[in-house]
Amino acid sequence: MKSNLLRRIAAFFLGCDLNAEIRVMYRWRREEDDVRAVRLETVIDGQPKRVTLYQHTPGNWSPMAI
Repeated sequence: MKSNLLRRIAAFFLGCDLNAEIRVMYRWRREEDDVRAVRLETVIDGQPKRVTLYQHTPGNWSPMAI
């Protein structure tokens, strides 16, 4: 992932540094209304941390309850 809005939001919700290695595990896109979601993962102190973020409008990423 590049240093962009999604990276900054992911780092905030994962509780990691902006320079941390954040891996995209899954991507979803719903064609009919262009809703997108990504499942992200990083490792902090040997423990994997994961978050699913969804984009309902351009530039607005929110955590998704699972």
